[in-house]
Amino acid sequence: MKSFCFGLPTSTSPFTLTTPISSHHRITETVPSSTKKFRPLWKTNYGFGINITSEFFSPVPNSSWSCLAARATDHDQKSEIQLPGSLRPELMPKHVAVIMDGHGRWAEKRGLPIQRGHGAGVENLKQMVLQCTKFGIRVFTVFSFSNENWKRSKEEVDFLMKAYDHLIRYFVNEQVISHDLQFSVIGNKSRLPQYLQSTISSTEESAKGNKGTHFVMALSYSGQYDILEASRKIAGQVQNGKLRSKDIDEGVFEQQLLTNSITPNPDLLIRTSGEMRVSNFLLWQMADTEFYFANKLFPDFKEGDFVDALNTFQQRQRQFGERKN
Repeated sequence: MKSFCFGLPTSTSPFTLTTPISSHHRITETVPSSTKKFRPLWKTNYGFGINITSEFFSPVPNSSWSCLAARATDHDQKSEIQLPGSLRPELMPKHVAVIMDGHGRWAEKRGLPIQRGHGAGVENLKQMVLQCTKFGIRVFTVFSFSNENWKRSKEEVDFLMKAYDHLIRYFVNEQVISHDLQFSVIGNKSRLPQYLQSTISSTEESAKGNKGTHFVMALSYSGQYDILEASRKIAGQVQNGKLRSKDIDEGVFEQQLLTNSITPNPDLLIRTSGEMRVSNFLLWQMADTEFYFANKLFPDFKEGDFVDALNTFQQRQRQFGERKN
């Protein structure tokens, strides 16, 4: 057993934050006051300030703020896979993609501001990452923020950027150590706030060489943009004489996509909230993907629902254009 400690300023005094989970439950934790930089107040059209850490998330447990203790994992050693009895290991999808949908409706049904829905969604996303590591899924890609989402209000966008920074900075970094997690972000990262770009870069660097589940977040992502950018790169190579047009094939094109280092392409796409569209997500990469549309809103999509989706996938005949006898 090895302990990995992340130092935080020691000259600050702790403060207490209380996290409402429902009208009957609250979580109170003591964390270093240096964390206050993740606790801005936002003005919303609901008429009150909201606090990203204390109001909408269950923060990293007390012990994790000062020291993240984890079992050292040999990169050549695979984590033990735990599957429910209904799932067959040989039929498990290698890559699962998820469109997380329904946060706003989840909050609206409860008379809460939309930020509460996003907070509940982030908490559920953490559980899905852990479920993927438990089930031995090699790649888990989530559509976290699309190019189109930039059209939303500044308050909502700012909240999401802070929420994802908090998720990556604490939860993902802890899983990089404790579960040998690989981590990548795909999308037009230049549009993201500088602090989030910095967090992404450092976390991707720390996860290099890991062999566990590859957690991929699509942030500021567009499938159409991905294809256009790949086309521009190839056109430039042809124009410069580095590539002949007759040599362009699927493999050459895929090398220019944002997912060029993420293999295989998705076997299964799950979309929550009852919507039945792909919303400009991984358009090239999902040519042979099986789709599963769930009526539940993402914050309510629990492990049993995930298992149902995996069971449905395992019952499908994947022929890829062939006719199998």
